[in-house]
Amino acid sequence: MNRPVWEHLDPLAFSDGVFYVPAAVELQPRIALWGHPDQPDLRERIANDRPHGIGGEKLLCLLCMRYQAQKGAPPRTGVADLRRRAARPNVPTRRWLLPAPGHQPETDTHKALKERKARTWESVGGTVEVEVWRPRARRRPDVLAIGPLLTVAGEIQHSKETPRTIQARQRALRKAGDRVVWTTDRGADDIAFLHSVPHLSVPALDDHRRYLSETRLEIGAGAITFETQRCGWTDLWTGTTRCPVTRKVMPCGRLHLYPTLNTRSYSRQKAATTAMFPCGPRPHLDHLLEGILHGTWLPYRHRDRVSWIPADAHTTVTTERGGTLDLAETASDARRDETAERACERRYGPSVAQAEAPEAESLPLCCGKKPPGRAGQPLVLACQLCSNSPTYWRRDEIDVTRSSAHL
Repeated sequence: MNRPVWEHLDPLAFSDGVFYVPAAVELQPRIALWGHPDQPDLRERIANDRPHGIGGEKLLCLLCMRYQAQKGAPPRTGVADLRRRAARPNVPTRRWLLPAPGHQPETDTHKALKERKARTWESVGGTVEVEVWRPRARRRPDVLAIGPLLTVAGEIQHSKETPRTIQARQRALRKAGDRVVWTTDRGADDIAFLHSVPHLSVPALDDHRRYLSETRLEIGAGAITFETQRCGWTDLWTGTTRCPVTRKVMPCGRLHLYPTLNTRSYSRQKAATTAMFPCGPRPHLDHLLEGILHGTWLPYRHRDRVSWIPADAHTTVTTERGGTLDLAETASDARRDETAERACERRYGPSVAQAEAPEAESLPLCCGKKPPGRAGQPLVLACQLCSNSPTYWRRDEIDVTRSSAHL
């Protein structure tokens, strides 16, 4: 009995297209004439050569087979969907031959930036793997670097994507314990979809080979440093002179760290003297990648935007302005960052709600009063059983018994 074709086909000897078994050729659906201009009748031949799919053993997904081979898993063609489409002869062939989103061929720019990341992390002592499967994240980051302290996943985003998709990928990789850094060649005014994740933007170059040959790729967005100024300095992040600690217009008189675009602040970093890729007049990609792997640059979230900042300033900035490292990496909705609390705590503060605790026990089972409104009525306990409004105490904190009125 003959073995299936995919059991003796080496997917590493091909690219990421579709293998047509009868002609023993690889098809590239996104290239003119599927990459075979010498066979203009090839498309018509494939359309009429039925059945397709696994049953026909004629069209094999080389990308799926390559992924399986890299994982050491049994071969799998990944074209089971074609069995269903084979029963629909009226569906144009070009529709079912177009690769799925995860199977789209990588652009030259994507490949160049991925190679740049891998090469940089390797040169600074990281153990680098490309397109390695992360079971816990159920994702395959473009580059994975294992350093002495951190495991960093590098993602390249050359094309525009929805923020929800980016955030889902960020959370998945973060769940696997990876610190993630996104790199894009899109301009600073065209990366709003990356603002909620730790990102770096480099200039768009006319030739993808320059991403590998340029000595420095300066960061256009995604990284910031700080300078020490007396309170009352204009804050780059808020556009005001309010104190970053008290949030008041009146200066407190102390020194604070303010985000800055001053080029002198970049060359003063302590990491620049010990790094293999010194910072120079402006931060560049290799310096940031080395710092991220070694923990000398950390992500920080201000409002709805995440930026990489020096680790020696991170503690001071979080103390003055709030925020945590986890908040910068979870890619959550900015409106949901605050800790969940009850309505009375949001209006009057937790101290007021706690001060009312002794009086709550003396109230009847159904007080008949409503929670405080917009006019600032006194704080009272809403009925534990019949009110749909937020209560001020957990049910187990007050000994209540159902009465006939609530049955």
